[in-house]
Amino acid sequence: MKAIVLFDGPCTLCNKSVQWIFKRDRDFCFLFSSLKSEWSHIHLPKGLESENSVVLFQDNTFYIRNQAVLLILAQLPGWKWTRVFSYLPSRSLDVIYNRIAKTRYQIFGQGLCAILPKERIVR
Repeated sequence: MKAIVLFDGPCTLCNKSVQWIFKRDRDFCFLFSSLKSEWSHIHLPKGLESENSVVLFQDNTFYIRNQAVLLILAQLPGWKWTRVFSYLPSRSLDVIYNRIAKTRYQIFGQGLCAILPKERIVR
């Protein structure tokens, strides 16, 4: 099974990020789904459904926040160098991630939807 990137559907930053990942995912590693999708509702463990997290489901494991972002980037051609960030303290990365997550609507707005081919979307 391909990895699934779960994101906040109404968030412009999240949707732009999904489009950015999709564009660079030459090996078709990822499928995409909203945190509000039926798949998410059925499969996400309690506590991970927060709209303040990007979630990656890969190899039957859920990864959240900066860990999910770093794993996604490490699988994209030309972005493997970002693995260097995994050596930084997770707490430091979480502070940065949480700051962006809390202000993303004010900075980037809401409403822009990622347009992806149907075969790359998990419902």
